[in-house]
Amino acid sequence: MNNDIEKLQSEVYRYRINLFDRASGLPTVYAVFDELRRTLEQEKVVGILYIAIGDQQRIEPIFGWEVYDELIKFFTISVMSEIGKLIPRSATITVSSLMGDGFFIFLSKDEKGNPVEKEYLRSLSAQFREKLGRLRVEFEHKEVRERIDFHIGYGLLRLDPMVRTERLIYQTMEDIKYAAHFSEKLKEKELYTELLDILDNNRLYTVYQPIYNLDDSTIYGYEALTRGPRYSFFEDPDTIFSFAAKYELLPRVEELCLYNAIKDAAKLNTESLIFFNITPDQIPRLIDERFIKTLAERRIDNERVVIEITEKFAIPHYGIYQAIVVQTRGRQLKIALDDIGVGYSTLERISEIGPDYLKYDRALVRDIDKNLIRQELIKSFVHFARRINSTIIAEGIENENELEFLKGLGIKYGQGFYLCPPKSAEELV
Repeated sequence: MNNDIEKLQSEVYRYRINLFDRASGLPTVYAVFDELRRTLEQEKVVGILYIAIGDQQRIEPIFGWEVYDELIKFFTISVMSEIGKLIPRSATITVSSLMGDGFFIFLSKDEKGNPVEKEYLRSLSAQFREKLGRLRVEFEHKEVRERIDFHIGYGLLRLDPMVRTERLIYQTMEDIKYAAHFSEKLKEKELYTELLDILDNNRLYTVYQPIYNLDDSTIYGYEALTRGPRYSFFEDPDTIFSFAAKYELLPRVEELCLYNAIKDAAKLNTESLIFFNITPDQIPRLIDERFIKTLAERRIDNERVVIEITEKFAIPHYGIYQAIVVQTRGRQLKIALDDIGVGYSTLERISEIGPDYLKYDRALVRDIDKNLIRQELIKSFVHFARRINSTIIAEGIENENELEFLKGLGIKYGQGFYLCPPKSAEELV
């Protein structure tokens, strides 16, 4: 009997999670479908307003799912706060999909109780666009604000006795959603062409951020960082890489970035280390004989080279990866793991790899002098790094308080805008 009850409860739970979005608590269209059908049959016309956050690819892969979830919650609260104001209380609100980033608002009457007309929807759309534009500047994460884009569409759902109601509702929703995102799709096609042109003409360039010995303020090494053409959509490196990954251009982008970085690195101080960023799945292809030969041609000793592996991406094949680690060690190249504390690698996996350096992520360094949890976390990593004979490099040091706290913990190396922003090789020389 108890097993039957537990099974029933499990089925009810599984059924419910397919009807309601966990992040917002709002129903899916399927959950309110019978209500929508009755309303349409009674009113003959239902207005639909669609509102969504755009450019997910420019936010979540770069700043992480936690920040994107915060944005969705902020967005949800903002929309729901308009019930009884912009949105009539009689409206039905659903999520566009489970774990999605948009809403459908179904309106059987306008704010005065009259049948919904297209002019009313147009006015409502304009008011929401203005309100959401103001809300953008209120979002807590300043660096994300400029990447937020809202998409709004609207239309009328009219009862047609010749068409199945289910199909009619879903088709109208899809048409409205497509219209809202059409300009985004058109823009994306233009951006793809622009990125191809940038790659074809090698319009990417490299800057280097010094990594300092925090004890005596001498330069210990340089991290090579890619930038796109100034004032273009692709000036920011995170945009380049996330867009390239989406369109399977990442291998080409990474190869170009790596060899651009080697070329200019030859101008830097010959005693300092040079950190080259590479994503895990590109290691087998890029760390090859050509790479070693190019280093030699540029008179860059292998012992100065650190392969900095970004931890924002899951390492796909550990067997291949570990073989590359052995090959790298055999050529006297060093290894650093980037984004420590916010990426995919577990402590066990880090200890198996045995990196020379752990690049402690800027998100955990920010305000570390004031945040007790971040302080305890980095103390654990300092202890762990010593156990595996690895060296921590703190990223994103933005002020003196952060710097002094890190030095007090015994962290010897760091980088950040407070110490020195990324500069061209010529400027650093």
